[in-house]
Amino acid sequence: MPRQKQFAATLSTAEGIKVRSRYEQRTVAFLAKHDIAFRYEPLIILAGRQYRPDFYLPQFNLFVEICGYGHMPFYRDTISRKKRLYAEGGLHCLFISHNGKGSLDKLLYDELAKAGVLPAILHNEM
Repeated sequence: MPRQKQFAATLSTAEGIKVRSRYEQRTVAFLAKHDIAFRYEPLIILAGRQYRPDFYLPQFNLFVEICGYGHMPFYRDTISRKKRLYAEGGLHCLFISHNGKGSLDKLLYDELAKAGVLPAILHNEM
């Protein structure tokens, strides 16, 4: 019997992409709004294991992980392990933690600006 994924990608975006969470859905809308090309959940191999980071921004050679379960110890451990593996693999990855408070769009804008993806000015709509 094939292994089932924990969370199936069932949420649709306006861009026709199926994603796993509302945060990812909002991230797709944000990236599309700002004309940032991305790949959703590209397959990568790190330390002999398969991983699917949330997003890859090919123009910037940057992976982006949207982290929304920081209150869960198992999830925090997984993120810590991924950070270590990405660094050991020489991959640039931005881990964006959102706890549901405040604007995800503003957080995305600020973090992507720090990473050099967007101009480092506060967007008028944020």
